[in-house]
Amino acid sequence: MVGGTDLVAALHQRLLAELATPGDWWDAAARRALMEEARAAVGCARCADGLRHGSVSMLPVAAVEVVHGVVNEPGRLTRAWASRQIDELGDARYAEIVGLTAIIVAIDLAARAVGDLPPALAAPIDGAPAELRPGDVGPVGAWIPMTEQKLLANVTRALSLVPRTNATWRTLVTESYSRGPEMLELTWQRALTRPQTELIAAQISRLQECFY
Repeated sequence: MVGGTDLVAALHQRLLAELATPGDWWDAAARRALMEEARAAVGCARCADGLRHGSVSMLPVAAVEVVHGVVNEPGRLTRAWASRQIDELGDARYAEIVGLTAIIVAIDLAARAVGDLPPALAAPIDGAPAELRPGDVGPVGAWIPMTEQKLLANVTRALSLVPRTNATWRTLVTESYSRGPEMLELTWQRALTRPQTELIAAQISRLQECFY
């Protein structure tokens, strides 16, 4: 029988393979550099001091700032800060960076939680990014345009500006937590009950300073 940790590791390997392909607005080599930056950003002493970060890559300064902000200071980011980075990067490139950073941080934290090292990143695959802007996104009051389909939860809409990255994000959320339609059920037939799962989720959100 395959254990739970094996299933999670297999899921993460699949997602990392997806992230090794060209993205929405960043090619695969840049995506890997962004994920490497996210790993290097953990515990960055300069974040707390407001100094320029000691980057491990040749990424644009604004891209490095977004990565470090999401990794180390998510609860202190502001709309004005986001607007400055978006002015430099563009809203879609900004959104993709946020998505990639959130995914790799979640994968790495899950590995460390069971005593494993973060999994190796897959080799980047050559090719051009999609550079396609969805037709159904618009200003909805968020920091970036999102799909105007209001029936979707915000966690699903947040990265709708970058469909390839959002597909990977949604797979991570669905298979790690919500399980799609099961989200509407109050009783889950899993190792953890629904209340236990929500208690853990709420505590993690509090520690990560999530405004939700």
